[in-house]
Order: sequence, then C-alpha cells, then structure tokens
Amino acid sequence: WLKAELHCLADFCLTVPAMGIDDHHGKLEKMMYKIGVFLAQRPWQFIFFSILLIVACASGVGSFENEIRQDKLWVPTGAVSLDQSDYVDSTWPASGARAMTVWIPKDGKVFGGENLRQLQEFDAKIRSIVVNGTKIVADKKAEDENEETYTIYKSLWAFDAQDITDPDLEGAQSRCSTRGGRCEVQSILGVFGEGYQLAGKTDDEILQDISAFHNAEADSLVASTNSRKSFDLRMVVADLRVSASGKVEGGTALWNAYGLNERPAPFQESGGDMGFEDAINTVWDADALCHLGMEEDHRLEDDVAKYTNWGGGKTCSGPDRFTVSAVFSRSFGDLFGDQIRGDLAGLGISFALVIAFLFLMIGPPGRDSVHGMISLGFVAVVIVGASVQSGFGVASYLGVKNNPLGNFINFLILGLGVDDAFVITAEFVRHKKENKGASIEDLIGSTLATGGASVFLTSFTDAAAFAIGASSKLPALRDFCIMAALSVFFTWFLMMILFTPALALHARRITSSEKAGQRYDCCCCPLKLCTAPTVHEIDEPKGCCMVCPQKGCTGRLEPLPDALEAFAKVILTTPGKIVTFLVFGGVLIFGIVGLNELYVNWKLEWFFPSDSYVSDFFDHNEQYFSSGTRYSIHTGDMDVYDNRDKFDQLDAYARALEFNQDRSVSFFWQDFIKAVPAANTTAMQREQFYEELHKFYSETTTCGTQGAMRWVAEACEKCPEGGVQEERTCSVDERNMGVKHTRGSAIYELVHTSDGKIRYETMTATRNGMKDIFGSELKAFPYSRDFATWEEAGIIEQELIQNLLFAGVVIIVVVFGVIQDVKVSAVTVISTCMVILETAGILHFWEIRINGVFTINMVICVGLAVDYAAHIGHCFKHSYGTAHERAMKAVRNLGPSVFNAVISTLLAVVVVGFSQSFVFRVFFRILCVLCIVGGAHGLWLLPVVLSIVGGDAVEDASKKATAVEPA
Repeated sequence: WLKAELHCLADFCLTVPAMGIDDHHGKLEKMMYKIGVFLAQRPWQFIFFSILLIVACASGVGSFENEIRQDKLWVPTGAVSLDQSDYVDSTWPASGARAMTVWIPKDGKVFGGENLRQLQEFDAKIRSIVVNGTKIVADKKAEDENEETYTIYKSLWAFDAQDITDPDLEGAQSRCSTRGGRCEVQSILGVFGEGYQLAGKTDDEILQDISAFHNAEADSLVASTNSRKSFDLRMVVADLRVSASGKVEGGTALWNAYGLNERPAPFQESGGDMGFEDAINTVWDADALCHLGMEEDHRLEDDVAKYTNWGGGKTCSGPDRFTVSAVFSRSFGDLFGDQIRGDLAGLGISFALVIAFLFLMIGPPGRDSVHGMISLGFVAVVIVGASVQSGFGVASYLGVKNNPLGNFINFLILGLGVDDAFVITAEFVRHKKENKGASIEDLIGSTLATGGASVFLTSFTDAAAFAIGASSKLPALRDFCIMAALSVFFTWFLMMILFTPALALHARRITSSEKAGQRYDCCCCPLKLCTAPTVHEIDEPKGCCMVCPQKGCTGRLEPLPDALEAFAKVILTTPGKIVTFLVFGGVLIFGIVGLNELYVNWKLEWFFPSDSYVSDFFDHNEQYFSSGTRYSIHTGDMDVYDNRDKFDQLDAYARALEFNQDRSVSFFWQDFIKAVPAANTTAMQREQFYEELHKFYSETTTCGTQGAMRWVAEACEKCPEGGVQEERTCSVDERNMGVKHTRGSAIYELVHTSDGKIRYETMTATRNGMKDIFGSELKAFPYSRDFATWEEAGIIEQELIQNLLFAGVVIIVVVFGVIQDVKVSAVTVISTCMVILETAGILHFWEIRINGVFTINMVICVGLAVDYAAHIGHCFKHSYGTAHERAMKAVRNLGPSVFNAVISTLLAVVVVGFSQSFVFRVFFRILCVLCIVGGAHGLWLLPVVLSIVGGDAVEDASKKATAVEPA
C-alpha cells in the first residue's frame, strides 16, 4: 500500500494542472491545485491522519502550565528587576503588604465623636482577628502532602499579639510589620494614646485634643492625648482645615492602613497550577474585608470558623456611618476570579453567535437542502477547537507556559478559521457553477488553486508575523506569539488535510453519488435514504431543510454577492472614486493625528471592575489622599561599618527625594544615629559600632518582621527562619562579623506614579540615584513587587514598533512572493499598512494607550488586516478583463467572504464589549475599529485603487493548460 501511495505521489507531482489553471496563475496556485487533486482522491485516509495528528499534538495540553505571576510575565528578559527580585526573595522571605482603607463620613464630620467611636470599634474588630495557622498547615499537608512548605505558618497569628487578651488565644504572634519597634498603622486613631477614652468626649473636646496633637512638635509627647506625635495629620486626614489660630476644624475623609508581614509559599490551585500566597494573610484579609462590609458573604464560607476566631455568620456587614473603600492583598485574586467567571457567559455567547453565523452563511447563497454545507460548518468548528488545542499542546512540549492573554488566541483562531472556511467554500461554489461537468478532483484542485492559495497567503503571513514576535523580551508577549503562531499553522494545515477532504466528500455526495443532486446534506438528514424527489441544481436553490418545505421553496439566488456587486458599480464610477479618496484621506489624517498623540500608560487599577470596592478605593485615594506606591530600600553584599559614609548619603538621599511623600521614609540609619550615645559613628571602632548597632536591633525588632537588618552570624539574629523568638547569645566575634543586608521603606507620591511612563521614570531615577552612591544596582536599590509591571513601560514602545516593523517585512515578502504582480502587491501592502496605522491612531480617541495588552492586540490586527486586503488582491490578480472588470470580479467573488469575516469577527467581540474586564474591553475596542477600518479598505478602497492602477489582463486561450486525467 505504501509503495503504491508513494508511486501515486510521484505521479501527482508531475501532473499538469487542468480546469481553469493556466500560465496566468503562479507556481503556488499550480501546486495547490495538485494538492487538491491528491486530497480529493483519498479523503478518508487524510481524515484519519488528521485525527491521529490532533490527538498526538493536543495531548500536550494536559501538561500545559499556567503562569500568572506578573514578574514572570511583564518584566523584560535580562531586566535588573529580576536579579533584585531574586535577591529580595532569598534575603527577606518576609516582605511587606498593606491593607489600606478610605473612610468617608456620611454626615461630613470626620472628627465627629460618633464617627470616631465607630472607626475605633471596627479597628478593634480588625485587630482582634486571630488566624489558626496550625490548622491551615494540617489542611495544606492533606492537600499536597508537603507540610514543610507551610511550617512557617504553624502558630496563632494576630495583627498585634499585644491586643489579644483572650486566654484561649494565648501564645499568638504578631503579624504586623514594624516601624520603630511598633506595629505599623496609619490612622487618625494614632492621635489617641493608651488610656485615652473617646467615649463620653464631646465633639469640641475631641477637636481640641486633635488640635493640640497637630500643633505639637514632631516626636514630642502630647499630654492631652497621651501620645507621641509620630506622624502628620495630613497623612491620615484629607483636606485638613486649620484656622489661622491653629485650631483643627475638619476634613473630608480618613485614611486607615495596616502594615502586614508577608511570607508567600507555593500552593496548588484547584486546576493543578502552582501559585504563591501567604496563607495567614489570605485568611486575615477575608475576615477584615467582611468586617468592613466589602463583601456580601464571607469568602471563607464554611471554613470561617475553622481557621479564625470569627464569631459571626457568613453574611458581612460594615459600618453604617461611613462609606468605606479598601484594597487588601487578596482583593486582587478575589475580584479577578469573580470577573473571569462573570465573563464566561459572555464568551460562550460570542462563540455561539459566530458559529451560528457560520452555519447561516457557509455554502451557496439562497440555502439548499442538498447543496447546503452546514455539515462543513461543523467541520470548521472542530478545526478551530483542534487548532487551538494542538497549538497549545505543541507549545507545552516546547516548554512554553500559558498566560491569561492566551484567551485571545481562541478569538483569533475562531476568526481565521471561519474566514478560511468562507473563502474555500465560496471558491468551491464558484467553480462548481462555472464548470458543472468537472470531476471531483478537478473541482477540489481548482478550489485550492484559488481559495486555498489565498488562505495560504494570509495564514503564512499571520504565522510568520507571530513567529517573529516570539523574539520579544517580554515573556508574556513571547509566549503568546509562539502559541498563536502554532495555532495559526494548525488552522491552515487542518483546513488542508481535514476540511478539504470533507469538502471532497461533500462533492461526491452532490455529483457522483447514486442519487447525485438529490442526497440531502447530512445535517438535514444523515441517512442515505433521505433524498429529494428531484435533482437540485446548485444555482437553483430550493430552500434549507430547517427553514422551508422542500417542495416549491425557492430563495433569492445570490443576495450578498449581488449587493456587493451593486456597491462596487457605485464606487467604481468617477464620482464614487472621488468620494472614496476624500473619505479615506480624511480617515488617514484622523489616524495620523491620533497616532501622534498615542502614549504609553498602564495602571493596575484598570484590571478591576468599575463597580468594585477596589476601584472605589483607587478613586477615593486619588481624590482625597494621593497616596502612591510603597517601596522598600535595600542594601546588601557589603559591610555596614566600612560604608558608614555611604549610609549617611543613602539616608539623606531617600529623605530628600522629591518623589517621596513627606515623612514617609523609614530607614534604620537615622534612628540608629539618634540612639547612639556618641553620635559620631565615624570615630567608632568596629567593636563599639556593632555593639551599639546590635543593641539598637534587639530593642526595635519583633519576630515575624525580621527587622531592618540581617546579621552575618545567625546567632546574632533575634529570630530564626521560622519567626518564633528564641533566647540567643551573640558573641563579640560574631557581632564583629557585621551586618550583611539592610532594608527600609518609603512611599511615592501619587503624582509621581500617575501613569505608566511616569512610574517607570520615577523608578529608574530612584534606582540610578542609589546606584550613584554605591556603584552597583545590587548593592543599594529601591524595590516593590509593583516594579515588575512598571518595567514594561520602558520597553513596550520599542517592542510594539519592532513587532510591527518585522510584521511589515513579512507582509511585503509574502504578498509579493505569492501574488507575483508588483502593482497589485504594492497596493495590497500599502492598504494593510494604512489599516494598522489608522486603527492605532483612532484608538487614541477611544482612550486606548500603549501597553502589553495593546501590543498583543495590534499583532493580532496585523493578521486580520492582511486577510481583508490579501483575499481581494489575490482574486484581482487572477481575474481576467479590464482593471475595472477585474475589480468587480474580485468584489463579487471574494467580497462576500471578506464581508462574512468582518461580520463574524464583530459578532465574536460585541458581547465581550460589555465585560467589566479591562483586557476584554480593550480587545473589543481594537477589534471593532480594525473590522470597520480593515473591512472598508478591503471592500471599498482597495477595489477602487486596483481599478485605476491594477491594469488589464486579457485571457489568452493559446496559453491555457490542457486538462489531463488526475493521478
């Protein structure tokens, strides 16, 4: 059998093309004709081979890993942030997290006694939360049999263990981060010291005490409030109003924030993917958010009583005197998860609409129960799903990891697959009508020679553009492009070896079966006995079996081709051409203006639903407080004693940095200098210096926070790795070994982190300033986990331009190589480039900015824009007649396929346009603009230009190839 097949393949390669394939067609068209003949002769063998290929490739999806960590997706390969992140993770396993809230009094009285007492009540509830880490560890062990990962959580945990008075909870440890030896809290309640009683105080008395605190010297003791002035009121009170005499009169909102120690550990999600979270903080956050009324029901559901001392039911209720907004560590995962689940219904509707449109429009116009192609529509849908799964499976074999942007590929392949199906079936119907007596082999061969070549042109261009994008430095973009390139390849390949054989079986049914022209499409009736009483001609439709009766039912012959042909007649007149150039000239100018205004920006808050409590927090923060990003200041790999002068410079630099909020810097050096009896550390000997430093460290460090420094000798550490305090003896020699790592913290002002570009510039300026002091980006540097996403802004513009330029080169090479007509190819390429330029420019006016999501969508746009232009250009090239006639034929023959592709893509994205997801909203806007602009170029501008510069092509009968028997 194999010998016979190889012999047949050899004969096939030497076969001379037949029906309608002449010297006017290029080598690609002739080769595609031969492939069509070969496939038509053995459809079942190729269908079987397709199934084996799909199973083999798609099986890799089972081991496909998901990557959701921002620093692994959006930090450019080789970025210094990666090295700094590795350093921080290895040196300071316990990082910081902040639970931030904004409280807006409903009566407008921020200092009203009733309001402050309710704030104090809810603050006490939050501080009283105790998490049972021992039970969490036991359950985690049962889930993944890896108890060692979670041993750091074994204990009872409270925000501040000193607040816990319940004897049953004795032994609880503090989870708070510390500043100056105290739990870090930013709140108006910090005005009132221990023993101060808000209860019974009048509003005037409270205002008088708050005024005394406001007017006191920094760090001084305020007698009336029994507290030390450790912060400025403006940090926690928005729009603070103070009279000329110094009396505090009011404000608009209150800031309440809690600093938490965070120690993430790996865990396995329900889907089998690995993630990272702090199991203690995740539970603590859930309790606190429920106390504040941010959720309708407690996130822990039945586990709430198991892991915490929560005393209420599952229903949450917050304060009634305030409007509260918040952002906690778990808020991101909770709201993202809710958002994704909420979008699933929309995604399902989108896919259903496209599939329904495919079934409605595929096949000959007018609907016919015999010549209908609904069964081929099902094959196209199977190919779309199989292509995505095969592409992902092969990507998995190559070590690529999936990421949230992979969802776009489903839309991309659905659009491309449906477009390919429309083109191939439209060409099949055309050839069948023009050559009613042709053999099945000639019919399928001719279909691939025209439609298949056009599909190859667009598919190869798309796949090559994505393959080049795989060189990106951004891991998310790189992996997306690899998955997309593979999926596009499988779409084309399966269209050849699965859809085409299925089309050949369809041709057998309608031309050479026992009841040729009478056997119903299998979706009308799958049985061989189901036949029409009379022969159905392909150009005389008698109605679809699902729409109208078989007998005496007729439909309009070709409504869409007729409509497009009528449209072409209008635009190809002289007035029509003038209007065309005026319209598209205006669109081009509009696009150029927008493109000039387009700028880089990305904000994490865009990813939250607009009606969520986190979005409310970002709005309130911007309106009232302008609190920016908190970051840490790290030093390492050097001896502190030998670099005392540089620590002086670093401390002064951080406190004077224009980007930082006033008095937000917390760095041990200044506090240490104040605590040293002899303030001149420069004159100290090494032994005295480290003796004083260790004394300062011991007095200001609490377990669980790891303090502000790490000693070379482990015996000098106050707490071991587990975070439980132990009595340790640190000898003189061990102290003299020194401190190897230190850290502090600061907060940027919001104005310096207001958009992506400004954030990147603020981060790099801070980084460069510290590098100038120590001479290395790893000896002293600012760090925040948010910086991972900020890095994108420094490279995304270059990545966008690079990918579009490379894609442009691919388009030029492929289009010129396949169409093989300089004028037609040039017009097609220019039209495609105009679509990309105009789309990007118009999007600026729809509030779209340059970022990773925009870049990926623009790469997708390149592929779709090529489709809309290349099909028309390719059809024009291989049509005969005057330039005017050729343009008319291109619009009539392949215009319906382009139109259907535009409509199907719009149907795919119109539903997700109502999504609360930032990613899908951007996707919707970009694809909407592209479909309208790209479709208009392909169906309107391109035919007009080709009718002017495309030239005539006269059919020469003497150059036609003679038909031969297929191999």
